Amino acid sequence: MQRSLALILWFGLILLTSCATLPPELQGQTSPLTLSQVMHHPEAYQGKTVRWGGTILKLENAADQTRIQILARPLDRSGRPRADANPLGRFLAHTSAFLDPAIYAPGRELTVVGKLAGTTEVTVGQRKIRIPTVEAERWHLWPRRERKSPVVVYPYWWYGFGWWYYPWGPCCW
Repeated sequence: MQRSLALILWFGLILLTSCATLPPELQGQTSPLTLSQVMHHPEAYQGKTVRWGGTILKLENAADQTRIQILARPLDRSGRPRADANPLGRFLAHTSAFLDPAIYAPGRELTVVGKLAGTTEVTVGQRKIRIPTVEAERWHLWPRRERKSPVVVYPYWWYGFGWWYYPWGPCCW
């Protein structure tokens, strides 16, 4: 009885420690709205709190605010943008805080939590498009992903001796 209880507690502990959690700045109630829903009906969702993230495309610091243009990607369970997922589109995040462009550089992954504030017209190449705008209340800049080189494992084992290996094997007889 005690052994089975200890086993259940052990597996419960392993299960609880393996769960992914959100960073503290990303926690809280948010609407499960997608970028495509908001792009089709931006007025209907104005004022709703969302948690969106992606890759920073551009950061502009003005006198009173910082504007971050983000290429949106789906978030994983820990709130980090999934690098292997297809982009969902662009959105703009505004904040009154100063964000250093050297730290919040293009290509870095960022997740923001904030209220939807309509759309903003931006220029992409020669074209002007309207993208959803989020008044960012909290954000999390993710550490750069480590590049892992693939480990190539030779699939055949060899212990290097025996009569069947050259020059002592059949090829020299």
